[in-house]
Amino acid sequence: MDEELIARYLARRDPVDHPVDRIVLLGSAVIESVAVAAAAHRTYSAPILVSGGIGHSTRYLDEAIRRRGLGVDTGRPESRVFRELLIRDGVPPDEIVVEDQSANCGENAEFTRRLITGAATLLLIQDPTMQRRTHACFERSFADLPGTRLFSLAPLIPWIGTDQVGAGPETPPIWSRARFRSLLLGEIHRLSPDGYGPRGRDFIDHVDIPAEVLAAYNRLATAHPDAIRHP
Repeated sequence: MDEELIARYLARRDPVDHPVDRIVLLGSAVIESVAVAAAAHRTYSAPILVSGGIGHSTRYLDEAIRRRGLGVDTGRPESRVFRELLIRDGVPPDEIVVEDQSANCGENAEFTRRLITGAATLLLIQDPTMQRRTHACFERSFADLPGTRLFSLAPLIPWIGTDQVGAGPETPPIWSRARFRSLLLGEIHRLSPDGYGPRGRDFIDHVDIPAEVLAAYNRLATAHPDAIRHP
């Protein structure tokens, strides 16, 4: 399935072969990211920096909070919501730093860079549809800090059902199938040289997209032209 192939590519997961100094949890509508960050905190004994203000995903996060009945105040920066959920999951408050001004992936990376004063190993956790682009943004923002190591850990590999997409068939849905398809198509475009790459908006450096992923993108875009969104 083309959607599954693209989704697995975007949901970057790196083998971590080095001690982690800081976990960077990026705000999104994917609440499952919180449990993954809390587990990583326990595994690596590393503090968590949560980055995310109010952006395009905030209303989807608020909807997910209400839909799941989590009893967390909404209408706030995504990082503030995630901080509360991390504390509920057992992460000590003094092990969490919040950056709540960024409104997109580029600012996540830029504003996080301002808070990191020396070379460190960072574990990045983001919405799986945005994990690969987030990694590219951090590579650009941290290029001036030699010795920095970046690892990505997408919180889940999306399970694609008939109408809904989530972590699995027995878990709460995260996206509708139509919205998920649109996100996939948008991400491949953004990763391209003419999207957010050097020939486009120049937010990220060149990303080599595998030929089979580009082929899947082209088939999916042809089959669903109304799903293409290039903000």
